[in-house]
Amino acid sequence: MAQQLTSDVAVKLKQRHNMVVVGVTAGLADAVNILGLEFQIRGPLSKEKLRSILVDCVEEFLISVNTNEQLRPFLKNYPFTEKEVEIVLYVLDATGRNVYHPEILVAVASHGIIWYATKDKNVKFGYKQDIEESYQTAFKIVQESKNTQEPE
Repeated sequence: MAQQLTSDVAVKLKQRHNMVVVGVTAGLADAVNILGLEFQIRGPLSKEKLRSILVDCVEEFLISVNTNEQLRPFLKNYPFTEKEVEIVLYVLDATGRNVYHPEILVAVASHGIIWYATKDKNVKFGYKQDIEESYQTAFKIVQESKNTQEPE
């Protein structure tokens, strides 16, 4: 059930944000304790855009998990929260290659934290810069941004 739900969410999100699914995360020991997806997305993208995509992905996952009556008995925690969903976005340029500092290479929502990292082209391992914010802070910023946008 968890695999089918994750697959369904992946299809929705990849179409909504024009992304490619490259990985699946599932913590299923004795109970469903974490679910997640990894995507490649074309950029570069601003921190604000990545935040908005991450929050949308996490919220879509939470709605799907928490409204699935069949899956509920198998969840370690109900309701599932942002601490049990993991979304990873790997940002590539228009040609499919890594982006480099100051552009964000990877953005992650995991365990209630959102993390953004840049990569130095001349350094093989590690990141040049990383920034963290709580998921709740990111969620509020995205909601406030939606509330201040003019209707189309």
